[in-house]
Amino acid sequence: MSEDESPGPIKKRTLINDRYEIKQSLGKGGMGEVFLAYDRSTQQTVALKVVRDESRLPGDDEALRQEALLARQVGHPNVCRVHDLAPSQWGPILVMEHIPGQTLHTHIRRKKATGGYKADEFRKIASEVCAGLAAIHAQGLVHGDLKPGNVMVTDDRAVILDFGFAQERARAASRRPGAPPDGGTPNYMAPERLRSGGASAEDDLYALALTLWEMWTCRVPEPGYKPRAKPMRQQLMFDVPASLSIDEVKQVFLGLSPEPAARPPARHVRFFNPSQLTTSPVPRERLNPGPPPGRAQSMQFAPETQALLVTYATNTPEIVGELYSLDRPEMTLGRQTTQDICLPEPTVSGGHAVVRWQGGTWLLRDTGSTNGTYADHDYDRKQEVTLIHGGEGQVGELRLKLVTFRPSSREHTRAREYLARRDGLTGLLIRDHLMNSINSECAFAEWVEAPMQVARYELRGPNRQVSDRPTILEMLALRRAAGRVVELTEMLLTSLMPVVAGRTGPLKFVVSMVGPNLEEARHVVEQVVAQVRGMLPDTIELVATLVKWEPGKSAKSLLD
Repeated sequence: MSEDESPGPIKKRTLINDRYEIKQSLGKGGMGEVFLAYDRSTQQTVALKVVRDESRLPGDDEALRQEALLARQVGHPNVCRVHDLAPSQWGPILVMEHIPGQTLHTHIRRKKATGGYKADEFRKIASEVCAGLAAIHAQGLVHGDLKPGNVMVTDDRAVILDFGFAQERARAASRRPGAPPDGGTPNYMAPERLRSGGASAEDDLYALALTLWEMWTCRVPEPGYKPRAKPMRQQLMFDVPASLSIDEVKQVFLGLSPEPAARPPARHVRFFNPSQLTTSPVPRERLNPGPPPGRAQSMQFAPETQALLVTYATNTPEIVGELYSLDRPEMTLGRQTTQDICLPEPTVSGGHAVVRWQGGTWLLRDTGSTNGTYADHDYDRKQEVTLIHGGEGQVGELRLKLVTFRPSSREHTRAREYLARRDGLTGLLIRDHLMNSINSECAFAEWVEAPMQVARYELRGPNRQVSDRPTILEMLALRRAAGRVVELTEMLLTSLMPVVAGRTGPLKFVVSMVGPNLEEARHVVEQVVAQVRGMLPDTIELVATLVKWEPGKSAKSLLD
């Protein structure tokens, strides 16, 4: 056959590249057709996606080649494996693992005819789709067209399909100003993608939430549909969420948020599994100290391998996020400008401490400071504090964290972003971000028509007002109490995701609870207070009050 001669349509028994014998068509999509084929070389059944000439854009061939290479790195049981990309007379062909089964779109339609999903059926498919998407995102990749039609359900697993092509088509569209969204399906696109085009991990998360939503409603969403606009139960055909935990439902609600940053990452979306509750911690946002130093660092000092990050300063919050490289094995630290590390915090002495490298760790040795040096595990002043990677120490009313990233690096930028949202002493949300999160909790409670309570906690010392300036002892007690209160609340509520908690005053913080009624919430708070009191100094008391949320009540009224 000459190069100019048309190869004709692909049909049963067509042989492509003298290797792939077509068995049947599996379906057509917006950018190509998928065939079941027999690979004569490997003697295995494969799926071939043939990209039609009329669907191709300039640069598609190279984009497909790059994506095929990257997709092969994913290697996850819930992601369809891509074997190869090859040219052919019919256009580029993507050679993929053949997944026998039915699409989730078809599966949903069949479940609709038999009364919808049971809770455990939903949990299994949902958790596997989340795991597959998390594996894709872990490689820095984006799917770009996640929907029920691109998920295959087999007898033992759910597998994400059509990966490795939609992403680059969407990227190509995003590079053209004013271009409509491409490479995806508008019914499952996030609001920002419908406005501006272009795929992203956050758009994938919205598509994931809409896919799970469709499993509840058994209806394909219209483009731009807003499931959060009216109560959940008014929109459901079958009441499968009634058998799910409040956290399982909340994850879908957050995934449908119009704010991309509010959508939980796929690796954090979890569904109830008794074996995981005891082995998998609640996925809480943390300040990443960077990768641990290599073995060579424990043998010989290397300049600027590690640094001290300011995470909290009572009187000079503007220096929070500053990074001080440890470029010598011994450096002085204090408020005076003559010190190697100058910390302009009034509670730090002029010459406060010496930080010294010793056998792979750093020692923070107090040199007779006025306000002392402290370790996380104790309330007493320390002559010497050992800092391991990711550990923190406190000098006066300023906290330092040992990290392994450099100033202005990507990790440093992320640390600054974390400290802009969270209080560096307690790790709780600061007020503005807490208000937004509480408002989201209120919206969720109204959406699911569930009770909501806010527990207000205070630390009180002898004969003093809570609004007074806290002592260092009270600061250390607040840090320990807040962390333990959050952990116990999550444990007692059997949480799958972090509770919303934030600092509201010098010695005050709050924890939100959606789901428990007033009596249940009171029981949780009483147990928490009883356990946390035992870890506080004798002179400090933890007290708590409960505030019941009512529809229409603002976050401010719950906090103050």
